[in-house]
Amino acid sequence: MSRKRPTVPVKGPNWKPAAGFVTAFVLGVALAFLVSSWTSGPNATERRIAELQEAEARRDVEQIGALTDLARGTRDRLTPMVEGMAKAAPPDSSSGTVPSAEEVGKWRDAATAELRRYAETPSAGNGVNVARTALKTAVQQLAVAVGGFEAALDAPDPLRGRLVGLASEQRTLALRTWSVAALQLDVINIDAGRGHVHVQLPAGPNATPLDSEPEGSGRR
Repeated sequence: MSRKRPTVPVKGPNWKPAAGFVTAFVLGVALAFLVSSWTSGPNATERRIAELQEAEARRDVEQIGALTDLARGTRDRLTPMVEGMAKAAPPDSSSGTVPSAEEVGKWRDAATAELRRYAETPSAGNGVNVARTALKTAVQQLAVAVGGFEAALDAPDPLRGRLVGLASEQRTLALRTWSVAALQLDVINIDAGRGHVHVQLPAGPNATPLDSEPEGSGRR
């Protein structure tokens, strides 16, 4: 009678050391990633922020230059109109005379053309946007003043005198707004290293005064 051989259990491979190695490897990779992120991540972010800020600063300098040129042109083109309004209705008086229809027509053409120049609003920083908006608002108010003089052309007395007085008041408000815009334009030019810029119109009484520094001084 033959004897059966005892069954010897076959042992599988011991995975415990391998599993421990894999776990240690994964943890090591994760730790290296965290250390790398901690050491290089913020610096990369800060560099990107600095690049964006530099690009924005360059854009603003360009916009400041273009807006300054526009404001200077507006001052030169609208000064004759502003002076003509002051003669027709002095800002320190409640009465005035109605200018001729021909003269008012020239004012209307000048104001309309100037409004077109401020139709576009390029993207810029807050300082530039404030200056541009104030300049545009001043031109709009001057156009309203022209409308007042136009309404007075064919109006009977005493309405005619009242309309001229209102147009004069609107002109004064427009010039006060322009003086604030001119001050803001001066500030952003100085901050950008372009020096002082003075683009004030003949503003009359109660306008926001500008500094007495020479034009272009303070340039960096």
